[in-house]
Amino acid sequence: MKSFLFTFSVCLFLAFQTASVFAQKTVEKYENGEKKYQGRMADGIKIGKHSFWYEDGSKKREEKYNDRGILIQLKEWDEAGNIVTDENPEEKFEKIREDQFNSITWIEVKYNLGLSKVKGEIHTEPILEPSDMVLHYATYLENGKEIDSSFRTKKPIGINLKKSDLIDGFQEGLKYFEEGDNGFIKVPARMAYGSEGTREVPPNSTLIFQVYILKR
Repeated sequence: MKSFLFTFSVCLFLAFQTASVFAQKTVEKYENGEKKYQGRMADGIKIGKHSFWYEDGSKKREEKYNDRGILIQLKEWDEAGNIVTDENPEEKFEKIREDQFNSITWIEVKYNLGLSKVKGEIHTEPILEPSDMVLHYATYLENGKEIDSSFRTKKPIGINLKKSDLIDGFQEGLKYFEEGDNGFIKVPARMAYGSEGTREVPPNSTLIFQVYILKR
């Protein structure tokens, strides 16, 4: 029997860390009244648990996301109720990223920063003007763990290289990138968060930034 989706939205507040994030809960139903999908979005990204069902009401798929929209668990069932997938996709991506970072040929510039470009020319001296730029970025540890990403939130950032409050290594590395460039910046710990680290960055960690310069 052909089914159709009935969709409605309920708005609620969820708290993450010390800030409140506005989240939208969506439920989709089959014509027979059984749920087809249920999940939450916050600021344009999936968060929490997203569940999918077969038309008879049995579980089909379950996805779990952290508060940054990273898929941390995936389970799938066949129509007989047997689980066919149970994995942590992000662990696989972390390994792929780690292998990628280890295979990159880094060009060392001032302050022992490492540069690598997928697109664009690598300059041996910083480009000082213009100082304003708009970019997408992602921050990783050397083991491939993602710390944050504007690619994921789909919200690029605008900065001024003369007045930015970015960590020193990232700010300095961006001076070697022009509009349209796409690549990576490897920042030693002393130019990042040093021996103190942060909640997500262990002490003495090298950071790797992926950047795509939209405007400069």
